[in-house]
Amino acid sequence: MTEDLDRRLRDTDRRLRDLDQRIDDLDSDHQSLKSKFGYTEDLDYELRDIRSDISGCDDKIDKVEEELDDRIGDTEQAIKRLTQHVRLLDGQLKLSGKVPAADLDTYTKDQHALARTMLKGWNARSLLLDDHDRHTHQVRVRHHRKTADRHRTALAAVVDAIGAFTASRYGTTGHSEAAGRLRTAIADEARLRQDLARQAPHAEESATALADDASTRADKQPAMAAGDRAEKRLTMALRSRLADAVSSRALLPAWFVTVLGAAPPARATDQWLQTATRVLLYRLTYDITDQVVALGPEPSDADRHRRSWYEQLRKDLRRW
Repeated sequence: MTEDLDRRLRDTDRRLRDLDQRIDDLDSDHQSLKSKFGYTEDLDYELRDIRSDISGCDDKIDKVEEELDDRIGDTEQAIKRLTQHVRLLDGQLKLSGKVPAADLDTYTKDQHALARTMLKGWNARSLLLDDHDRHTHQVRVRHHRKTADRHRTALAAVVDAIGAFTASRYGTTGHSEAAGRLRTAIADEARLRQDLARQAPHAEESATALADDASTRADKQPAMAAGDRAEKRLTMALRSRLADAVSSRALLPAWFVTVLGAAPPARATDQWLQTATRVLLYRLTYDITDQVVALGPEPSDADRHRRSWYEQLRKDLRRW
């Protein structure tokens, strides 16, 4: 009895020691977690401080960019004013030195006639379908023809299926298979017939448009060809006139200098000459006589070709 009591006391004492050890371990873990939690708080504070510094830097960068944009704008304005003064002084020096003025606005009767021929060619071409519309119509017609071919094939399949169905004996496997093929063939034919009916109005409209376009093209081909030849002759003549004026260092008109400068650039000279020639051709074609504004008044949207040409020239002139 005594031995049993001693054994129980020893077991209880051992369990108490184990419990104390576990409590000590939990306390140690608790202290460790508190230490880590405190470190995390410090880290969060540092991260917030860094974010604040970055935000402040972003604000400073934005201010610097604004100031830089303002300075760039001021510099560009100063360069433009300086360029204008240089052009003015260059013109005055040439006048004082009796440098001959380049005549870029006087044209012969033949050149005016060529310009009218060129305009007629453009007007004739404007009656034709553009590339996008022509392609759309062609696709519609081709699609309708393919559907018609498939429908004819489906009709032939229906006829063959009917022959197989009538030739087979009722109740046999062949008869059942023939019946299945017939149902499928009839369904395909009906679907394609509906597709044809749906496509027919658009296909007919496209076919008519393509036929009219072909007829107009054949009728207007002489005018278009004459317009192309006139444009080439005028372009060569105006380019030659401009090249002579530049090579002789003649005083170019104010409207020319304003948009293209007093002389061709060292780089992209040919592109500069092409743009300048197109400006001369535009002034000749539409009888622009303004001595300050190179392209004259802005055209209305009603004249699509002139409007498109005007916008393209404005875009090209920005480079110079």
